[in-house]
Amino acid sequence: MNKKVLNISIVVVSMVAIFVGLKASDMKFVIPESESVNGSLFLLQDKDAANDYVVFEYNKIDYKNYHRGKLFIKKIGCDSGQHLLVQDYKVVCDGRAIATIFQKNNEGQLMPNYSYDGIIPNNQFFALGEHLKSFDSRYFGLVDKKQISKSARRIF
Repeated sequence: MNKKVLNISIVVVSMVAIFVGLKASDMKFVIPESESVNGSLFLLQDKDAANDYVVFEYNKIDYKNYHRGKLFIKKIGCDSGQHLLVQDYKVVCDGRAIATIFQKNNEGQLMPNYSYDGIIPNNQFFALGEHLKSFDSRYFGLVDKKQISKSARRIF
């Protein structure tokens, strides 16, 4: 999507939000840096709002351009209290396959290795991107819910 269309879209979405009662000062939008999630524009909301996506601060291993402190937008693929199995190049949550694990990235470099078999502890979750090769919990492990700063709603 080109920048002009995106800017026009942000203005239109803002006008609609104001019309339905949101104050312009309460609206914060984000454009994801990668194709990890399906969407070009997200509205950030309070972390307790019921949305499909969460925004959290990455604090795991530095890998390529992913460094501690970077904000990620992901879905909660498997949540506290659910059984998670991460092994043999697959991720299974409560008996349902949710992702595939790749040994190498697109440049042929080895990906970090993570494995798990058990119930996800309270206040943790398995972060999952929607892109087949998203850099997510498949490679860096569980995320503490304290790291969630916002929830996000996909606009388009």
